[in-house]
Amino acid sequence: MTNPALIVREDQGRVRVLTLDRPPSNSLNLALLDALGREIEAAKQDTEVRSLLLASTNPKYFSSGLDLDEMLSFSGAERSRLFERMIEIHRALAAFPKPTVAAIEGYAFLGGFIVALGCDWRFLAEETGKVALSEVRLGLSPGAALVRLVFALTGKPGLAKELVLKGKTLKAREAFEAGFADRLFPAEGFRDQAFREAELLTKIAPQAYAAIKKSARAALLPDEDRLWDESQKDFQRILAGQEAQEGLAAMKEKRKPKWE
Repeated sequence: MTNPALIVREDQGRVRVLTLDRPPSNSLNLALLDALGREIEAAKQDTEVRSLLLASTNPKYFSSGLDLDEMLSFSGAERSRLFERMIEIHRALAAFPKPTVAAIEGYAFLGGFIVALGCDWRFLAEETGKVALSEVRLGLSPGAALVRLVFALTGKPGLAKELVLKGKTLKAREAFEAGFADRLFPAEGFRDQAFREAELLTKIAPQAYAAIKKSARAALLPDEDRLWDESQKDFQRILAGQEAQEGLAAMKEKRKPKWE
């Protein structure tokens, strides 16, 4: 067990379970993102680990997204640091050469869903799992790379537009039918079932899996480095604008934003 205030690490056979533990909603501050980054790298280097499972100590929240209070505490260009670190975590998971699973019992919103999208497999609790990329409601954008990824993952472009252009929250069944979730399990016994699936993934030929995973990612996001660079520049520009300032202020004050 490492850093129990942020990440609980547990090895169950050859599955490394990393459980987010930042009450109440696992909002992603720099400390949590840094801890998660270290754990991902450690699991990558550990030859005994054959699959990685991300979960939450709170069944209501996988993660509510970036810690916006911390982001607002930074000044100027530093405000984009949280977004950039979150993207590094997403990309570390996407490049992780072993199977990765996000077990989502409750809400995976904004940055929480972005982290989950870095995993190979997303399992949702059928009754309670929900996902959203609702940055537009805050006057922000998830960026070109993530928008491209969302459309690449689904055969339902209309629903993808609802997700990114309107900030629609998808319930588990909608997310599954759109291709944003791979399996649905009942909320009762969800974690055990997610673990059993992660355990089955340890049986797959590891070198072949790593090679195919790399090819699959390249098919989803060709020219990925350029897209991430564009995404970071866009986020910095939009974050500095009036709409983002209004959207973040409205969220903090628990009111509806007023767009001019």
